[in-house]
Amino acid sequence: MLRSGGTLVSCSCSYHVSEGELIDVVTDAARDAHRTLRLLEKRSQARDHPILPAVPETSYLKCLIFDVS
Repeated sequence: MLRSGGTLVSCSCSYHVSEGELIDVVTDAARDAHRTLRLLEKRSQARDHPILPAVPETSYLKCLIFDVS
């Protein structure tokens, strides 16, 4: 439903969904909708929710911002 030239923001707050899986889901949906995506930004949680390298579960929030054409 997003028009060409729009901005798509897609996020996941599940540790069980990797960034790669989120990208795959969004790009598959774009392909189904006959749209082309350009990744503009990747974001994660704010500093008050630190990512601890020894605890992978703390890297749970993924945010992807796309330009849609």
